[in-house]
This record gives sequence, structure tokens and C-alpha cells, in this order.
Amino acid sequence: GPTSTTSELISELFEADDADESALRAAFEPVVAAFAEDWKVNFMLWQRALPLFMDKDERAKRPHLFGLLVDQQCGLFEHPSLGRSMNEVATEVPADGSSDGLVIFLLGWGGGTVRDLDDSVAEYQGTYPAATIVSVACNMKASFGMRCACAYGIIAATRAWAAAAAAPALAPPRLLVHLFSNSGFMTWTEMLQSWEVLSSSKEPHGALAGRLPPMADVLRGVVLDSSCNFDVAVDACIQSAVQSMAGFIYQVGASDHDGNEAAKKAADLKGRKAKLLLLAADSPVKAHLATKPTELLTEQSKADAAIVHRMEPPVAMQFIYSRDDTIISSTGIEDYIAGVLARPNRTGLEPPRSLVFEHSVHVFHKVKHREAYWQSVREFASSVLAA
Repeated sequence: GPTSTTSELISELFEADDADESALRAAFEPVVAAFAEDWKVNFMLWQRALPLFMDKDERAKRPHLFGLLVDQQCGLFEHPSLGRSMNEVATEVPADGSSDGLVIFLLGWGGGTVRDLDDSVAEYQGTYPAATIVSVACNMKASFGMRCACAYGIIAATRAWAAAAAAPALAPPRLLVHLFSNSGFMTWTEMLQSWEVLSSSKEPHGALAGRLPPMADVLRGVVLDSSCNFDVAVDACIQSAVQSMAGFIYQVGASDHDGNEAAKKAADLKGRKAKLLLLAADSPVKAHLATKPTELLTEQSKADAAIVHRMEPPVAMQFIYSRDDTIISSTGIEDYIAGVLARPNRTGLEPPRSLVFEHSVHVFHKVKHREAYWQSVREFASSVLAA
């Protein structure tokens, strides 16, 4: 965990002269390097920074430090160590260790955790109890950490398929992908590229439990929830950034207590206030991000649709989105669907399915419209896995 040296680094950062931006950055870089090794450092950092965030007078005294903190949290601070750590991943396998050859990838949204995918895991387990389900939280776009998470998923898939191959009943390898928002799409983009390299190798990689089949041989279908948009408006980028921070900033405030009930309640209130301020129209984080070049913000958020159009095998697709999504617009998704329809390799295939809600919540259609959502997913999965 974080050491006293880490605490000293954070103290040195907060003691640095805010007017001397080069000295401030020099003090910030070792903190960022420590965070890259241990995510708890970021929690410590923001616990110390919460007064800057909550109090405009305090923030006025340290505007450059506050800007650096926001840049780092939103992936805009360039440092060689950032993005090298793998984010959360989890694998759920049948209790008896068996496998029916079905692997399901759940690729999460920006700011989400693998725990946010637990309801999806439970839904799939209820229908496919012998499946291997891999949950992957998003990482920085095209980062080493994201590639590591993809490698984790690929290794889990080969293990499941090796177990299925050893079973007495015929269990062909099958893959179903269920991704959320542009962040899940970014993970899928990286996964397709990593898969192509590993499956085309003459010899299987030593970490794999056997040869990796080509994606076209195993992929059966893709579910895209609130995804994707390859031309994201800057306002939507900013909204996405603050929503990705919301759960984190609440936890920073809500964890600041000594364990007694009164302190817990006060900390919970502080966390709620921090989250409300973050999401408000006059949010200091929104105000800071609005000063950034448009291209810098959109590059982090936009999907690289061309790569997926080129690499994704022609399989059935299910889109689920809403007309009032403020993060990934319905018009952006429909532009991507038009691109899918135009792929040469999809000539003669049925068009993708779409479930569209007039009113919903970005990536939480599965909660707000639970019955309709999962009925649609079950029908889709049943049709593609039976084919």
C-alpha cells in the first residue's frame, strides 16, 4: 500500500508554489509515478485535494494544482507511467470447473468497475450456467494497461476452450461480446488487434492454454449498449469525463471518517455534496475542462470505428441506446450503424437489431428498463448461439 514516502510526496506537492508551474509539475510527476504503481495513491491525493474541489476560495489559491489534478484524473496529463497498470478484471467460471465452450466478454464503461457489471454477470449465468464470463473495466485508450486487460480476457478464453475440448460432449468454442459506451468499444478495438496478432502467430503464446482460433471462427455476436460514436461533441466529452469521476469523488468524500456512525453519516453527506458539485452546471471540473483544446478532449473520447469496421467479423449485432443520451448521441450511434451496413463483408446479412428507448440513462438501460433490456439480450443471444 501507499507508504510514508508517498504521503511526503503528496505533502511536497501541496507545499509547492502554485505560481511556479514548472516546479509544481516537477513535484507532481513523482506522485503520478507512485499512483501508476498503486491506485490507492490517487485516493490519498484526492482526499487531500477535496477542499480545493469543494471550496472556491481554496481553489482560487491553487488554480494550477487543481488543474493538474483534473488533467491527471481525466487522462489529459501526459506521463510515461500512466496507463501502464491494468484496471480491474474478473472471471466467473462454473463451480465445477467445466466449460460448454461459451465465453462472454463484458467490456465496461469509463469510470465503471467490474462490480458495476455484476448484474450482467448474474443475468448471463442464469441463462448460461456453464459459460465463462470475463468482466473488464475500462482503461486509458490504447494504453499498455488496456492491452494487458485484453490479454487477460484472451487467456481466460483459451482456458475455457481447453476445458471444453477435454469434455466428453462436443462443445465448440464460441464468443459473445457485450460492451458498454465508447470505453467498452475502445477495449473491443484493442481486443480485436491483440487477438489478430496472437491468433496469426505460428506457435501459440506460452501464456495461452492452446492455440487461439481466429476471431471469425469463434465470434457469434456483439451487443453494443450506448455505443458507439466516432464523432463526439466536446460538450458530451466533458459530460462523460465528469460522470466517469462521479463514483470516485463520492467515495473520496464518503470514506473520510473514523468509523463511528455519526462520522459515517457526515462523510456520506460530504461525498454526496462532492458528487453533486462535480455534476452541476457550474462544476469546477467542467469549467477547467472547457479551457482545453477541443481536439485534445475529443481524441480521448471518440471511437476508432475504422479499425473495427475493418477487423470485426460479419456477425449478428444488437444495439441498445436511447434518444436522450447526453454522452453518446443516438444520431452518432445510427451513423455507426450505417457504417456497419456499408461493410463489404456484411453483404447479404440481416441488418443489426436495435432496441431504442425514448428516455433512459446512459449505460443504465439494463437497470431502468431491466425487463425489456434483458428480454432483448436473451433473445439475441439465444438466436446467435444456436446458429
